[in-house]
Amino acid sequence: MKISELRILFVQRVITAYRLDLIKEFCSLYKHVGIISSKGTQTGTLKLSSESNTYTDCENISIHILSAIRLKYKGDSRSTSIFLYPKALNYINKYDVIVFEGTTNILNNSFLIPYAKTLRKKIIFWDAGYSLDKRSLKRKIIDNINLPLIRLTDMQMAYSTLAKNYMIRNMGASDAFVNLNTIKTTYFEQIETEVANSIYSYTFDKSNIKLLYVGVIEERKKIKELIDIILRLNKKDKRFSINIIGDGDYINTLKKYTKSNKEISFLGPIYDKEVLKTFYFNSDLFVLPGDGGLAIVQSHLFGLPVVCTKGADGTEMDYITFKPFLLNDLNELYHLLDNLESIDRSKINKDFPDISSKKWISVFNNKVKELYH
Repeated sequence: MKISELRILFVQRVITAYRLDLIKEFCSLYKHVGIISSKGTQTGTLKLSSESNTYTDCENISIHILSAIRLKYKGDSRSTSIFLYPKALNYINKYDVIVFEGTTNILNNSFLIPYAKTLRKKIIFWDAGYSLDKRSLKRKIIDNINLPLIRLTDMQMAYSTLAKNYMIRNMGASDAFVNLNTIKTTYFEQIETEVANSIYSYTFDKSNIKLLYVGVIEERKKIKELIDIILRLNKKDKRFSINIIGDGDYINTLKKYTKSNKEISFLGPIYDKEVLKTFYFNSDLFVLPGDGGLAIVQSHLFGLPVVCTKGADGTEMDYITFKPFLLNDLNELYHLLDNLESIDRSKINKDFPDISSKKWISVFNNKVKELYH
């Protein structure tokens, strides 16, 4: 069967803006594209894309926003809410290929995957694996719940090489492939010359080191810990500042914590890439102290090196090729910044991996074709 004859459905807890942009690219390739999503939250990681009801540029896409039971919890997970929507059963039968968001959607998967299997649908399990060094008891239990579900799927798509290996070793994956987590890259392909010029003209001034963080502002991101590092360093020798761009349920806490410190700037959410571009071009380093991964992708696309602690989401092991900037913990981050004397951006950027949403979709489509051979 040809790709153009297939109807594909993505089952997500929430369809976010970055994910919607990527999935939209399937519209020109498949007969129909569907997305199942809950209404999400007001802020943070699980905020529903504001574009979810304005997709007139794609005539063959349906976004099914379902009422959901929201279960809140705390822990070492990447999200603090689970959205359970039994009505999703009504849509499975209308599609040929079903792509399930993985472990973070485990409650929905527990009944939707077996149902899709009884209907003989082609099933792909899309998962981030587990990136912490020590597997918690909670995670071991989750893996054991996932294992029989994954064995019902036809393929498993991993966010990273680390995720693929973990899924095979601990989650029962038998036909896993890597498709590195990414974002739509059309805009960045249009500004390649500007990015190259910013790298070529960059100069490092160790008396005024400018850090950048862009992303959701939640406790798990460890932005407070990053701020503490900057404040400690500046007590020794004032030279660090940081622009923090984004929104989330932890932002007011951090604003109160830093008060009116001139070195710490909260700029709120900025979605216009033309505006964001200036901040990336005028910074020395993007710092990712906690959970995350797509921030690495966007920073690299803007030409800005990333310093990151391991355990972000696993993609850092694939994306950060300059290994001195891939750190084990926050203590190493403190010492790296404390001893930072220079940055040769041309050298660091030279080995950036090729990041392209077209490549991502090509890998995905080739795997779908295998399902029908």
